[in-house]
Amino acid sequence: MRALYAAATGMAAQQTSLDTVANNLANVQTTGYKRSRAAFQDLYYQELTHGGRAASSARIDVGSGVQIGGVDKTFGMGSATMTDNPLDLMIESPRGFFELQDAGGNLMYTRDGSFRLDANGQIVNASGMSLGGITIPEGAERIQVTSEGDVNVFFSGNPDPSNVGRVPIVDFQNPAGLRALGANLFQQTTGSGQAMQLQAGRDGVNIRQGYLEGSNVDVANELVQMILTQRAYELNSKAVQAADDTLRVVTNLRG
Repeated sequence: MRALYAAATGMAAQQTSLDTVANNLANVQTTGYKRSRAAFQDLYYQELTHGGRAASSARIDVGSGVQIGGVDKTFGMGSATMTDNPLDLMIESPRGFFELQDAGGNLMYTRDGSFRLDANGQIVNASGMSLGGITIPEGAERIQVTSEGDVNVFFSGNPDPSNVGRVPIVDFQNPAGLRALGANLFQQTTGSGQAMQLQAGRDGVNIRQGYLEGSNVDVANELVQMILTQRAYELNSKAVQAADDTLRVVTNLRG
């Protein structure tokens, strides 16, 4: 029975939507987190016919339900939080990602700018991935990251800065096509396109030292979406019950 199947697909789709909302709310305080949105698509339609011909000049098409067409990331800016940590960096634009490299040479991308120094003085993220191979020399007393992404260090007795590298910033033709890996990391895919190098300070992108970008989740919006999803799930479950009751009536008919 079409109604039973269509309502069941609605329940499955709304469950995925609720999972997405719950994940957004769980990450409301995750640095650099980008909210996800479930996109719905209707399923195929069946044309009703009688004796091989349409019953009327108007088309009679009945749908067979809904499916999740995708779960997309929205890359709007999160709020800025001041930390005063010289290795906390924020990209002041909805565009751009920090480019990281793991020990195997694999490139990953993130909006989470909370960095630290490893045992060798390299600037790394929480997972130990290197930020452009930038190394802070031993004895450096102060680290300065300019809005253009230049990393400078200062030594005692020398007021002039020494440049040790530049923060690598990249962008993608379709950021929504990136694969989310967890741990605030993204991976390039064919859907995202190739990474394109950005020049901080010139391509509408600036680096802000001592700040972190928060999650772009709007709690009020997610709560509204959660209520709508719950109501849609309940309505689909009632449609399943109604279809089941109808089938029961049909099967109990006596000739």
